[in-house]
Amino acid sequence: MSTTETPDRPAPDPGPGPDGKTPWLMIAAALVAIWVVFMVLTSPRGVDDLDGPGPGGSAAYDWTLKDLDGADVTFDRFRGKALFVNVWATWCPPCVAEMPSIARLAATPELQGKVEFVCVSIDDGVNVLRSFLRGKDWPMTVLHADRLPPVFLTDGIPATFFVAPDGRIAYKREGSAEWDSPEVVRKLQELAERPARAASAPPATRPALR
Repeated sequence: MSTTETPDRPAPDPGPGPDGKTPWLMIAAALVAIWVVFMVLTSPRGVDDLDGPGPGGSAAYDWTLKDLDGADVTFDRFRGKALFVNVWATWCPPCVAEMPSIARLAATPELQGKVEFVCVSIDDGVNVLRSFLRGKDWPMTVLHADRLPPVFLTDGIPATFFVAPDGRIAYKREGSAEWDSPEVVRKLQELAERPARAASAPPATRPALR
């Protein structure tokens, strides 16, 4: 009695489940995984490089911004003060994620009257910014800028700068962070104790940025 061998055949494609949703479940799972990775990579992290050498350079005080009412505000009003300057936008998830920690830092009693917290938005306009801030009682000065001077330009946002009273950039960070830590408070306290220098004033003939 002879037998006939049946050639191997590939298993049939099971295709989608009875409800036709199997591919969509796989896509949804992939999107969730991507979102989790995104949140891990963009979530605020601790600040551990405060004691490194500062980037140097001088802050640009001849710079005009807008307040939430659309009125001009010159950066020169902050001359001679220790500054925490944060460049951000409402459409930037890492920027928004770190804002509560900046608000908590700005409310720290040890820094009251010693450090000015200035958050500079680069959104499309003041109206977008005003709508976003509605109901948020953040103790920072929030301003809008149509452009940034070179010293505050970075490859991405959020970007944060510590400015000494003499106008020198003492610290710079690109990326979000958890700012309300004892180490940051200590650094800003030390910064506020530095003397201001009248020599840091820019030439009177230099045009203002708008």
